[in-house]
Amino acid sequence: MTVKKIPVQEVSFESKGETLPATLYNDMSVTVIFCPPYPLHGGNRKDPRLVRVARELSSHGISVLCIDYGSYGGGVKEIQNVLDAVSFMQKRTSHLGLLGYSFGAVVASNAAVQARISGFVAMSILRKIDSLETRLNFDCPKLFIHGRIDNVAPYSEFELLYGEAKEPKEKLVLDVGHFYMEDYPNIMDAVSRGICKFFLEAFSK
Repeated sequence: MTVKKIPVQEVSFESKGETLPATLYNDMSVTVIFCPPYPLHGGNRKDPRLVRVARELSSHGISVLCIDYGSYGGGVKEIQNVLDAVSFMQKRTSHLGLLGYSFGAVVASNAAVQARISGFVAMSILRKIDSLETRLNFDCPKLFIHGRIDNVAPYSEFELLYGEAKEPKEKLVLDVGHFYMEDYPNIMDAVSRGICKFFLEAFSK
């Protein structure tokens, strides 16, 4: 059996006076921008959960741009980083989506209010980070992935957030914590497949 090789390249874009690194998986006409978790705790574009999902999407004809943020800005500056990544990719793609994990989901939700996107995925979303609150009042389809035993973003709080989110929306709830380490390969396979299915449908509309 031949394993399809996925083109991966290191790129960069300008944001807030900084040149930010990013990894581009594949180079297709539809793209999802990935927003990593909390940078002060080591969150970056090479997070293994994000890489796993990126490879699944790119193997199904969806490009992924995994970005790093610039110097820390409490989430507010990171929103602009994401918007500048959107502008960077709009020159080369017909449809864009956003995916954020943890801190990145809060940032991506705020960017989604301002950007023209076709789909939004939040993994383990928090209600707020520092002074930045999650915003879910935008129109595009949304997928929320959350763990029932998450002790960083408690499931009870997530249920309230999900109830506040504007339709259309769906959720994938798993028996995992914030870091998806329980039965990691199988859990991440389920997460990756769910996200891939969601974006394939969102981009086809």
